[in-house]
Parts: sequence; structure tokens; C-alpha cells
Amino acid sequence: GAGLVGSEMCIRDSSQLVRLAVAAGFALCAASPALAQDYARTGLYIGFGGLGAYYPEAEDELEDELRSGGLDVDLTGGFELLGGYRLHSHVAVEGEFELLAKTDVDAGNNNQSELESWSLTGNIKAFALTGRIQPYAKVGVGVMEAKLKNSTLELPGFERSDFAARFGAGVDFYLNPGFVAYTGRDYVLPAGSVEDLDYLSFGAGIQLRF
Repeated sequence: GAGLVGSEMCIRDSSQLVRLAVAAGFALCAASPALAQDYARTGLYIGFGGLGAYYPEAEDELEDELRSGGLDVDLTGGFELLGGYRLHSHVAVEGEFELLAKTDVDAGNNNQSELESWSLTGNIKAFALTGRIQPYAKVGVGVMEAKLKNSTLELPGFERSDFAARFGAGVDFYLNPGFVAYTGRDYVLPAGSVEDLDYLSFGAGIQLRF
């Protein structure tokens, strides 16, 4: 009697556990698409990153400015700030500010001057995927300013600004729906008075999604 009752209770409890497990499984399966969409939800984001950069055409421009041949413009670093809004699972708009630190412009072993610049653009960013790993491409327009501080007194250097375009690609890595690590490469193409000071940058940083 008691053993039979205990067995029936055990079977009943086991049956309930199985039903709960099945229900939980269906709930997880149903929730999986929603969880995946969290990574591509609409909303605000901000970001900060470090940069390495190179001016591929600067030597030709600065040789004319400094009246010297054989110039070498060193690699430089800097930082970037991002702020944007995810409009759609595959599209975002953002503002991007990059500051490149002073880099030496050398003629032989002699330091001639220092070059620094910043750029600010409004971008459209397109995402190929919407899961944890999201490759993207972007294009933007804005302004770039460059400063040349010269150590030779008779050559005063310059401070110029003009329109610029930005082209870039990279990858966002979602650590969770609100915290993103990213890496990317940009090409900033200025016009007018700074047209020969285009640069390539490689950046990596973090973003917060809201």
C-alpha cells in the first residue's frame, strides 16, 4: 500500500517535471529569435576607441610647404568618439570624431615640424548580419582640419580646414546586448586646402547600446 502510493507520487512528480522541462524547452526556442534580435534592436549607442594612423600622401604636400625634399611623416596614433542611433536592424546613422596626435615630419635626422589633424563626419552605417558578430560598412561626409607647426622661423606652418569624406569597414562583436567591442579601418579623404593630407586609420574600442 504505502510503497504503491509512494511510487504513484514519484511517477506523478516525474511526469510534472517532464512537462515543465518540455514547456521550458519550447519557451526557449520561442524566445531565441527575440534574443537574437536584441543585438540589432533600434536605439542609441555611444563608443570610444584608440587609433593608429598613416598619411600616405603627406610627404609630397609638405615638401612644397617646407621647401625641403626627402621628408618622412611618421606613423601616429589618436582616439575616436562615436555617437549614433540604430534606425533599423541593418542601418544606423552616427557622428564620428577622430583626433590624430602630433606626428614628426623629418628631413633626414632633423625634426622639421609636427603635423596633427582631426575629422568630424556624419556617417551612414550598414550591417550585413544581425547576430553577435556584425560586419559593417560605412560612408560619411564632414570636415577635416590639419595643423602644421614648424620649427623653422621663416616658414610659419599652417592651419587649414575643408570638407572631407569617410569610407570605412569593420566588425562589431557583441559581448552582451548592451556592450560591444569593435574594430575597423577608415579612409578619410579631404578636399580643397587639405586634399593631400588624406589618412588611413585602424581603430578598436568599445560601445554601449541603450
